[in-house]
Amino acid sequence: MDAHITPDRSAQLPRGASLVDMAHEELLRRITDGLLADGDRIVIDQLARDLSISLIPVREALARLHAEGLVTFERNKGYRVAPRPSVSELRRLFEARLVLEQGACELALARGVPLALGNLEAVNKLISRGAYGTTFRGFREFVTLNERFHSELVALSDNPHLEEAYRRLGYHQQITRPTYGHGVPDLDLIVREHEAILDALRRADVVEVRKALREHILGGHDRLATVLGRSSKTEHGHWA
Repeated sequence: MDAHITPDRSAQLPRGASLVDMAHEELLRRITDGLLADGDRIVIDQLARDLSISLIPVREALARLHAEGLVTFERNKGYRVAPRPSVSELRRLFEARLVLEQGACELALARGVPLALGNLEAVNKLISRGAYGTTFRGFREFVTLNERFHSELVALSDNPHLEEAYRRLGYHQQITRPTYGHGVPDLDLIVREHEAILDALRRADVVEVRKALREHILGGHDRLATVLGRSSKTEHGHWA
């Protein structure tokens, strides 16, 4: 990132967002947009100047991106953009999601009390009303809402260790790079599948919950593979 890149001043962060959030969002935009390519060095001083902030929030934002698997770090060399996930890595991400979300829902239902699903229903309604397009800003809105839905789902377990494991998986951050630019062509299907999960939870039907989650998550992988399969692959087998 030796060359100057103009930051996106139009991006709207949530109320109360910090300087770390701003730096994180700007770096995520540059990585997702391809302004920073795989292996590019990230110059902390330059980004701080671009955003008119100090070095500390930039370093904290990079630490967050490192935890999400979007940048790498080497002592005495600094941060670089991480390689995009390979075909097999994406499959493993989806499989890990499936195990975590199914397990979280089973724990929630095992308590034998009605679940509070109001937040999940509200988020799914917000997802259904979106018009996301193919811009970073629009696509980021969808990814954020979808991440919120699935994080709330895991939170039903009332198990902070599961919630932390899901957060550290970094699925929603990793998936943004290979899917950006394709829009959300299966939005209606995603909303219906979310509703099928919620319906099974309302009925406390563990078998149907597991089935609905499997169809949604692994079906999502298959749809993604179909869309990205139309794009050319690099010689290393990564989606371009």
